[in-house]
Amino acid sequence: MSQPVQVLQRAMRLLTTFDHEHPEMGVTELAQRLDLHKATVHRILFTLELEGFVQQNPATGKYRLGFRLFELGALAAEQISLRREALPFMQELLRECQETVDLAVFDSGEMVYLEVLESPQPVKIAAKAGRRLPVHCTASGKAYLAYASEDEVEAVLAQGMEPCTPNTICDPEALREDLRLTRERGYSISREEFEVGINAVAAPVMDNGQQVVAVVAIAGPAYRLPPDRMAELGNAVQRTARELSHHLGARLA
Repeated sequence: MSQPVQVLQRAMRLLTTFDHEHPEMGVTELAQRLDLHKATVHRILFTLELEGFVQQNPATGKYRLGFRLFELGALAAEQISLRREALPFMQELLRECQETVDLAVFDSGEMVYLEVLESPQPVKIAAKAGRRLPVHCTASGKAYLAYASEDEVEAVLAQGMEPCTPNTICDPEALREDLRLTRERGYSISREEFEVGINAVAAPVMDNGQQVVAVVAIAGPAYRLPPDRMAELGNAVQRTARELSHHLGARLA
């Protein structure tokens, strides 16, 4: 069983100590509230300030929350809004395909589920909102990479492509070819590349700047998603992703 990282817990507690009544606090007050030594609080503040999570008021010497938290909060709000806007489109796709439908976003080199609508069928995949997935071997990840910048693709290749199953694409040139086919089709395919027995298709959701903001995917047991049905579901997920993109203001050709 994993154990929490104490220094991270302390840093999180420190950040949440600030509130409307106490927007600025000095080292001594924070140490008292957190029941920590002043030297410990000072080290935590120093690190948080370097990363932009807190900033020191030069007039008072006290600390307040930094703009990095504002940026993260704005990003979280955008994703929550995106989930809300996407939900009706995902529900319609679920009714049509009867397989698990998910919405994912790219974050720090991985795909993160924002929403998962489970298949009504007895046998279904295990997926929950908040789960992180590799980029190189999932349909969602490949749908994102197919329309990402060359720098982003190179960063993924540079971090290595660990094999998750015997079908995982681990060769950079083979992955680039797979991404080219994804752009050609309009949707990506994962044939048991991330998990044995699971197939998936996915398509990108674009914003009005033609950037990928999310990916919609359909996944299910390989025996229910043979090649001919994956083509059918690929077209369905591509249609849903385009409809959602238009709903979000994108102008697609």
